[in-house]
Amino acid sequence: MIFCEKEYIARIIKQARKQKGLKQAQLAEKVGISEKHLSKIETGKNYPALDNFFKIIEVLDLSFKDFGLEATEELPVQKLKLQRIINTSSEEQINAYLDIIECMQKYI
Repeated sequence: MIFCEKEYIARIIKQARKQKGLKQAQLAEKVGISEKHLSKIETGKNYPALDNFFKIIEVLDLSFKDFGLEATEELPVQKLKLQRIINTSSEEQINAYLDIIECMQKYI
């Protein structure tokens, strides 16, 4: 299976939720999304947003390997940190971050 297939992601999330003994409402609350939105993710109608995906895999004790991806364990933590910074930043701060990142990309 390929990671980008919605149905593949949906099946893994749904199976893991059931194995944890969680109802959709419980997982949705822990992740901070509506039960309706989680239902759409679990049925393969929607992809989870990246920050929600990280929250889901954290709550369900999943890893990228469960989705057929190889990744270092540090990658999700780093992306979560960046997502938290973005979510708590003003528009002016985000624009400054983008300028810095774009400048750094030229040298990395």
